Amino acid sequence: MTNEAHIRRDLLALLLLALSPSWDAQSATESPQLEKPKLEVAMGQRGLRSLRHGGVELLQDGEFRVISVTLQNQDGTLVQSDLKGGHVSFDEAKRQVTWTYPWGVARTAYEIMSDRVNFSISVTNSSDSVLRGICLQLMELKFPQAPLGWIEHYQYLGHNLGSPTVIVADYGRGVLALRNEEIARPLLSGFPGRKSLEIRPLWVCSSNIGWLSPMLDPLLNRPINPRDSDQYRLSLRFGPAGTSQAQLGGDIYQRFSVAYPPKLKWQDRRPIAFLALSTSEPHLHSSSNPRGWFNDPKGVDVITSGGRARFRERLLKYAEGSIRISKAMNAQGMIVWDIEGQEFPHAISYLGDPRSLPPEMEAVADEFLEKFIDAGLRIGVTIRPQRLVPAPYRGAAHSGSVMQMQTPDPAAILIEKIAFAKKRWGCTLFYVDSNGDPNVPFDALLFKRVTEAHPDVLLIPEHKNTLYYAYTAPFQSFRQGIAATPSNVRAVYPRAFSVIYSLEGPLDERRKDLLAAVNSGDILMFFGWFDNPNNAKIRSIYEEVTNLKR
Repeated sequence: MTNEAHIRRDLLALLLLALSPSWDAQSATESPQLEKPKLEVAMGQRGLRSLRHGGVELLQDGEFRVISVTLQNQDGTLVQSDLKGGHVSFDEAKRQVTWTYPWGVARTAYEIMSDRVNFSISVTNSSDSVLRGICLQLMELKFPQAPLGWIEHYQYLGHNLGSPTVIVADYGRGVLALRNEEIARPLLSGFPGRKSLEIRPLWVCSSNIGWLSPMLDPLLNRPINPRDSDQYRLSLRFGPAGTSQAQLGGDIYQRFSVAYPPKLKWQDRRPIAFLALSTSEPHLHSSSNPRGWFNDPKGVDVITSGGRARFRERLLKYAEGSIRISKAMNAQGMIVWDIEGQEFPHAISYLGDPRSLPPEMEAVADEFLEKFIDAGLRIGVTIRPQRLVPAPYRGAAHSGSVMQMQTPDPAAILIEKIAFAKKRWGCTLFYVDSNGDPNVPFDALLFKRVTEAHPDVLLIPEHKNTLYYAYTAPFQSFRQGIAATPSNVRAVYPRAFSVIYSLEGPLDERRKDLLAAVNSGDILMFFGWFDNPNNAKIRSIYEEVTNLKR
């Protein structure tokens, strides 16, 4: 490497660091070692008596206690066990607190190290019933101020299905992280929304808790059979002010990535065009245009033969214009969000089944998509992991009561739809709509199966957790404030990337964030059927990143 190349590389490194929100000029030249605050822990008869870090007392109540126990009788009924008859004991030499009940035993041992407290918890079921769930309180914390970014009454809980649990509380004078040291076995742990932001209990639960958890978390199933035991391992890690989540969670992130190694291989990170052909808005539908093509209720007729001929001509002109825009943007390809049109209301407006096209699109879809292939662009469509019942446009007439039905094997549905679109049109880009919901996406291992069946496609699922990034490039919405792949995801999968719906939002205000995102491999989407002013801004972001890398 020449001296000039060395200089260019070093300048690039400094400039890219400057794009990072946490960078400042002093940190580029100085790396001061933060003084490590001292962790001081004192034991009591029922748990911790004191928990001080850097001279700050963080303990409101250190008693280890059982909050609830759910037993399942032999007839299948669920009952809440009575906790009044418990007996507590303390083994000072082992730093171990034990609660003994008629149904069994709950025990925790404390291991105190220089920057952490490890909890080894064991639960024994000595009853004749199945222990369906237990909830334990390890302590109640008292922060000197509300943790940074925390919201009143919000529950900061992690379930470690699809993501490692590392919950950070930055309380100004220091940072702590609750970590579930297990990778895959379901366990809910964290800080429920109780009392106040400053005072929060620390709970560990083997099943869903309360009325809200089933809506926010997947179903947790970790039973303990009669005369059997289970163990949970957690820790509290401490760091000085300014310690990052990646620093406190580093080794557990590495263990997660080893347990679930990344499978996605997609080198092209150029932008992708978003194409919308229709609308679900009823006032933009008509008897001659029931699927809302081109948002034009009066100017589109797909009922008569002459109207369909004009529809074909308009669609092909749309393709030609989209190709010009996509080539000017140096796009890798495009995704047609609604190739079936949008005859039906939300939430089934995007049918997501390329095998079920209305007659006017069935007649021209091949010609329409071939234009993009001939122009050297990848093509894609929306698919869904549900089955349309009845399948519209596929022979039998429908009455307007089309439904998206969940199936026992969503991966198989996706594999079928992808195989069809690849064989008929050569599609390689797939937006996956409605894969669960934002809080509880489908099991990411379903997408592992799809990726293994079709390793040559890019899957862009609507909903996601950390594990999704091992197999897909999840969809992120810039208009919802997300400008890049989350840092906690990249702590697990450094080469993970997202497809960011960047068509709308404050591009000028967050240009630096988008520059950093593209430089790190994220893909931006742009309007592909008209030259929106934001397209030029997106193009300039890519050009600037390209120039930086030269």
